[in-house]
Amino acid sequence: MSLLKRVAPFIIISLLYGCAGKKLPDIVWPLPPDPPKIRFVKSFAGSGQFKGLNVSDIFLGIEPVGGAFIKPHGVHADQHDRIFVTDTGAGLVIVLDPTKNKVSMVGASGRTLFAKPIGVTSDKDGNVYVTDSAKDLVFVFDGNDQFVTAFGREGEFKQPTGLAVDNARGLLYVTDTHKHQIFVLNKKTGEIIKTIGKRGKLEGEFNFPAYITLDKKGNLYVVDIMNGRMQVFDPEGRFLRTWGRLGDGPGQFARPKGVAIDSEGHIYVVDAAFNNVQMFNEDGQMLMAFGEYGEGRSQQILPAGIAIDSEDRIYLVDQWNARVNVYEYMGEKYKARQGKKNP
Repeated sequence: MSLLKRVAPFIIISLLYGCAGKKLPDIVWPLPPDPPKIRFVKSFAGSGQFKGLNVSDIFLGIEPVGGAFIKPHGVHADQHDRIFVTDTGAGLVIVLDPTKNKVSMVGASGRTLFAKPIGVTSDKDGNVYVTDSAKDLVFVFDGNDQFVTAFGREGEFKQPTGLAVDNARGLLYVTDTHKHQIFVLNKKTGEIIKTIGKRGKLEGEFNFPAYITLDKKGNLYVVDIMNGRMQVFDPEGRFLRTWGRLGDGPGQFARPKGVAIDSEGHIYVVDAAFNNVQMFNEDGQMLMAFGEYGEGRSQQILPAGIAIDSEDRIYLVDQWNARVNVYEYMGEKYKARQGKKNP
């Protein structure tokens, strides 16, 4: 019997019908007297023992008990705010839909296709793209999460990891960590249009790049891991700017991982060495950091992927604790939600 058939019923049952616990006090950053900008909401799918997650409670601030993931890595929020989580331990991509109170699997029509799913993203048509760094492929699924095709069958990729879709230009960006390049593909055909970068330390060069994201203008943000920096390119692939360097001070990077951008243009970069998230403005100026090392609320160990949904809720994968921590940026969208609760 395949791993998917053995674990999927336990995942779905535990996710849908787990018990929730008591309401806990808020944790915010920065600390008073400064006005708070980031609030910890909750964690879900904690310990990997397939116990307890009530999907309808995800955004209610109620702590769940137990968990479902084995080794989560990447996370993505699609246009409908469905949450996709890649699990390298289980070889699965789990989809949580809080609106429909539903949990499903990408491509869950039998034996899982994945060996080591890393990155996951989607386009405006609902198609889902998943990198598999063991099979060196990018899997493509339709709006019903059913398998369509795979890019990279000719051996183009050596270790595909990060993904980003430019809907306006019909492009799919794929990071190849071991080739130290970003591949730019036609998102429908998989044809390689061009590559960005090569191995090196100069501007526009990479040393084990991984996570990527796009801003509203179509500019590409690349986490250049071993160079300890963020690099930004325009939609044509031209280098724009860089910030950060290897180090352990504010605004520096020791082990940078996931990157995401909120609705107001703030850039969030995960650091697995600091066990936190640093927040920057568009010019690369550090604004603040949040989160810390540990197993408790608002803490994480070896964080990896990060995603931000349409309401500026922040999803941070906590690999060691086998869970996803949920935060929210307390900007205009947060204020609008609070206004609806307290008219």
